[in-house]
Amino acid sequence: MHWSAGAQVAMGVSERPFVVTREGDRLPGILWMPEHASGPVPLVLIGHGGQSEKRNPNGLALARRFVRRHGFAVAAIDAIDHGERGPIVVSEDPAGHPDYIALWKKPETFDRMVADWSATLDALVVQPGIDGSRVGYWGLSMGTMLGLPFVAAEPRVKAAVLGLCGFAGRSAIRGRFGERHRVDAPRVTVPTLFVVQWDDERFDRDGAFELFGLLGSADKRMHVYPGLHAEVPPEGTDATREFLAAHL
Repeated sequence: MHWSAGAQVAMGVSERPFVVTREGDRLPGILWMPEHASGPVPLVLIGHGGQSEKRNPNGLALARRFVRRHGFAVAAIDAIDHGERGPIVVSEDPAGHPDYIALWKKPETFDRMVADWSATLDALVVQPGIDGSRVGYWGLSMGTMLGLPFVAAEPRVKAAVLGLCGFAGRSAIRGRFGERHRVDAPRVTVPTLFVVQWDDERFDRDGAFELFGLLGSADKRMHVYPGLHAEVPPEGTDATREFLAAHL
């Protein structure tokens, strides 16, 4: 792990960018920590949404709340072809960035992201102040598409927040996602909170319910809210934080 800049501190939250290198790939990330921690703290990994990046406004706000309200450490990395790993840029194009559509047609996409997260976790759990025995994962939408296989494969993850995702949605990204996640979902055995938007225009509710039903966890809960894909209410986001805090 290489720290690419010094820490910036604001209102008790230390933010420090880093780069992990795995087999020639650069994995740019950010670690948020309490400015003053009394001992090793739990770690939450945040997987960002599609056509976004590691320091998107919602993810940044969530990370800071985990630090300030729960005293946790939080880390995020750019997903494959996103952010500093380009070429996918932030876009509101409902058809999707062409490189984003292409990402789901590559058979190596899921295994690459599992390996990226595992390498990042390897580097983080040896850092002073982080308790590697208390690790959680938070990822909705693409954060579930790429994060669910990681949670299924990584025994160090003890609890997860997933959702805004399912087996029925925009046809351009449905194929390989469905193939992979039908295999991986039963292997997710940690406590899991799954978020669904009732009027989701990207992943319809029946497909989301089917994915939730396949999760192998004996402790899985579903929270359903009215509204479109990106309209999770503040109380919904708060509930995801409290869920991970209770299990870590």
